[in-house]
Amino acid sequence: MGTVVELIDEAVGIVVESLVEPGDWLTGAQRREAALEARDARTNELDRRRAEAISPFAVDGRHEPTAALSADAVDVVHRIASDPGRLTRTWADRMIGSLGEETYTELVGVAACTAVVDSFAAAMGADEPELGPPRPGEPARERPKDVGEVGAWVAQSTTPGAANVSRSLSLVPVTNRAWVGVVQAMYSRGADFANLSWERALTRPQVELVAARTTAELECFY
Repeated sequence: MGTVVELIDEAVGIVVESLVEPGDWLTGAQRREAALEARDARTNELDRRRAEAISPFAVDGRHEPTAALSADAVDVVHRIASDPGRLTRTWADRMIGSLGEETYTELVGVAACTAVVDSFAAAMGADEPELGPPRPGEPARERPKDVGEVGAWVAQSTTPGAANVSRSLSLVPVTNRAWVGVVQAMYSRGADFANLSWERALTRPQVELVAARTTAELECFY
């Protein structure tokens, strides 16, 4: 195993590459545009007005489609990226009905992956990773056999004992591989999650405290 820096750099590189490659149900061009829309959401005027309103649904306006993404797909990415704490089941069901639950879940994953690599770059005082041109090829379009109803908004892994946050993207395994890889690299450095005595600068309880506070600030659902 390499150094911590090497481990994280490798995981971030894999995620950045994945954002322009064919995924589960989206092409490389669609994933790249979704990532760019996630970045745009940080300064987008409509998103700002929605975030400041008592309810985001009280603000008139709609995001326009792009060359590769429908208006609903763009809206999903912007809402996930800019105001995730106020998503509603009614809205999600409408988007899932329009896009399909696999595509909806993949868009969530792309927005999440973009947020992770960009936030890490900002914390390190670096520029956002540059996205290369979209890679050719077709999406996998494979629905895992071990997913089903588990009480979430979309189908997820039915493996007993799996943590919700760990299986949140299990419906889209191509996207999930990049996501899990970067989370493990940044969070545990490949260490055993069950080990409560990490030999690190921060103890395991301290790491959990930082993680809990960060996710609360970012309005993480879980």
